[in-house]
Amino acid sequence: MNNIIFNLMLGLGIGSLYAMLGAGLVISYKGSGVINFAHGALAMYGIFTFDTAWNRGELFLPWVDFLPTNSLNVPVRITLAADGTWPMIPSLILALVMAALLGLGAHFLVFRPLRNAAPLGKVIASLGLALYLQGVALLNFGNSFPQPKSIVPQEALTNFLGLGKTFPRNTLYVIGFAILLGVLMWAGYHFTRFGLATRAAAGNEKGAVLLGYSPQTLAAINWVIASVTATLAVIIVGPIQGTITPIGLTALIVPALAAALIGGLRSVPIAVAGGLALGAVQTLLDIKRGSWFTGPALEWLQNGVRSALPLLVIVVVLVVRGKSLPIRGAVAERRLPLAPNPKRIFEHSVVWVTALVLLAFMFENSGDRTRFANSLQNGIVTAIIMLSIVVITGYTGQISLAQMTFAGIAAFFTARMMADGIGRGSNLVPVTGPGLPWPIAGLIGVIAAVIVGVIVGLPAVRIRGVQLAVVTIAAAVAIQSVYFENAYITQLRAGVPAYVKEPTFFGLNIGARSARVQNERPAFVIFGAILLALCAIAVANVRRTGVGRRFLAVRANERAAAAAGISVSRSKLLAFALSSALAGIGGVMLGFKQVEVSSANFGYGAGLGVLAFAYLAGITSINGALLAGVVLSAGGLIPTLSNYMLAGTNIDKYIGMLGGLAIIVTAIVHPEGVAPFFAHGMRQAGNWMVSVIPGADTIRTAYRGPRARLVQPVLAGSVVGFAVWLRKAQFIEDVYVWILVSLILLFAVSLAFARSLGSLSPSFGEAGTQWVNWGRHFGPVALIGYVVGWIIWPLRSGDVYSKLWMPILGALMALFIWSILKQLVGPRGSHDAAPAEPVEGDMMTAEVG
Repeated sequence: MNNIIFNLMLGLGIGSLYAMLGAGLVISYKGSGVINFAHGALAMYGIFTFDTAWNRGELFLPWVDFLPTNSLNVPVRITLAADGTWPMIPSLILALVMAALLGLGAHFLVFRPLRNAAPLGKVIASLGLALYLQGVALLNFGNSFPQPKSIVPQEALTNFLGLGKTFPRNTLYVIGFAILLGVLMWAGYHFTRFGLATRAAAGNEKGAVLLGYSPQTLAAINWVIASVTATLAVIIVGPIQGTITPIGLTALIVPALAAALIGGLRSVPIAVAGGLALGAVQTLLDIKRGSWFTGPALEWLQNGVRSALPLLVIVVVLVVRGKSLPIRGAVAERRLPLAPNPKRIFEHSVVWVTALVLLAFMFENSGDRTRFANSLQNGIVTAIIMLSIVVITGYTGQISLAQMTFAGIAAFFTARMMADGIGRGSNLVPVTGPGLPWPIAGLIGVIAAVIVGVIVGLPAVRIRGVQLAVVTIAAAVAIQSVYFENAYITQLRAGVPAYVKEPTFFGLNIGARSARVQNERPAFVIFGAILLALCAIAVANVRRTGVGRRFLAVRANERAAAAAGISVSRSKLLAFALSSALAGIGGVMLGFKQVEVSSANFGYGAGLGVLAFAYLAGITSINGALLAGVVLSAGGLIPTLSNYMLAGTNIDKYIGMLGGLAIIVTAIVHPEGVAPFFAHGMRQAGNWMVSVIPGADTIRTAYRGPRARLVQPVLAGSVVGFAVWLRKAQFIEDVYVWILVSLILLFAVSLAFARSLGSLSPSFGEAGTQWVNWGRHFGPVALIGYVVGWIIWPLRSGDVYSKLWMPILGALMALFIWSILKQLVGPRGSHDAAPAEPVEGDMMTAEVG
């Protein structure tokens, strides 16, 4: 019994950190109505600032030098002491000032513009802020993570309380500080004018405004208090928390959320008590797991019981008290972005699958450009996982942060089902398994993902929105420890990855890696592109059927949906099943691509990034999922192209920071994401091409008219045939001659086909006139971009890129930016009304809350 008491008291040290972070979450929620998922990231940057100032005599500002010159730079690092050390007290003050500034910045730059946004927008913005701070911390502070020093005495106390054991003195200090902080905050919010005004605004912003209080001023002050409290907490706890890392400190949001929810997001003292109790029980379970969890029924829990406890607490609190948790009375609230009804999905599938396959053959074993083959494989796999977010969040309004976790479950299950007791790859230790063929193993993996997805989604029967996001992020953290990193279950030790056998199709290898051990094989792109097209068609059919309409009704208003006879619970669980199945398919494909999968591929941080980039592209549309996966995501075409065109810039190091920043801007400026801009630009480009190419309008009219059944197969075959020509015509060594000959051939065939359909429209004269008009309207913009491309070209590193393509890229970027600006400043449609029954091409509006 003495050992249990001592271990519980020992756990109060880390519990103090949970308590103070939980108190900060309560404060920020009271002040602004935001459950701040970036709370741990704010604390992370604060303690890094303190440690760097104290031990290195340097200060890093929370941004990076973005100017591409060596002569003119943005100030980032400030030297505080030439000898590399600075006194502790000034370092502490500096860190708290930095925390206050970060809190003010979070409010004024991020959450104040989002004060009337849908809850999903606020969640995404907080995730974007966390990604930004993580990225900046990695860039500024490096990968050498320090062990924090204690700022309070840490000598051991012998025979503590007569228990016969030594007890660290600094643990007593942090416990006392946590209790003192809880008392002071409770008194401040109950007996001061500021505290009473904050509580009033938390209940009803309109009432606070009528009483003469500014909710935004109150929110700003509360953001400062929360940020300073979080930073002070991690500094005081010091070495008790272990090595400080950007990811590790950000992950503290899960136990902090558990503590805040114990306090009902209202009570600071109860949140402090809950955090202390949570840390105490966690430490006790961690120490006693070897003796308490034994035997086949419990031994598997030894590795993950510590991480599972916050999940258990969060689920119990939300399920039991979810309906009674406070909801901020905002002045107004915008709705979630529109969910467009997909059109011409089959035609798009034919064109884009053909394009992906053609690019795969072009980039196979192509020297430095082989990286694009790997990028295509990454993009296809990620896009499938992005589609799962469209279903669960875009269509149903349930905020899930565990989609990558579901993908990981499918990948690990598939690897285990294919294992046959022979060590392969990095893991030479045999892993037992039934040795099933890959289709059966993959199907079992997807089924396992669906089962776990439905279990994780069960709390959605009673809760929704941000509260469900809390459950899913806790589930992601717990599953990573309980399953992915559990040697008892996976038979993988010391971080060794699971080996996934390459898939075959009737003896043909359709895996990702070539004989050169490069992810470049076109066969995998064909396999993945067809599977992606099938998944996209499935999601489109869900959107167009009664199932999709029920999802949208639940997203818009659960009570109204229930009154209309829709089973809200069944719809939510069906959405979780479908989305986890899609995520599972993506996970299986990722396993085939990677060949070896580990928990690092499916950590909770990866799940946050996937959701964030899905929102950036457009979380309610299939186009958004494809754009996010293939183009924008880490490993997608944009990062790969940036590294290729601007060699030496290592743009992938900036993906986290740039992605977080882009997500924040998107949430504020254009919640629909960037996919509508791409879709609009592609429509404009298509209409322009029809107007400037002789005979193109004739073909389009026939495609849409009575002869469509004849024209459509011919055009589909032409697309495939042109792709085959491009592949076979690579015997033309000069790439420019190859492109020119291919374009002339395409024009000649198209012109002949148009002639067979009737008179040419437009004629050569009409097309020439359109060229002149286009040059008059858009030529100056393209010329500016072309010149800028020439200016940027000398700044890139190396001397291997064509002077032709950089200016052309600049011209295309200028035209795209011009298109976006025209859409932003032009009139925008209202989201207030929606048709009761959408027709092809219409959009339904709804909200998530």
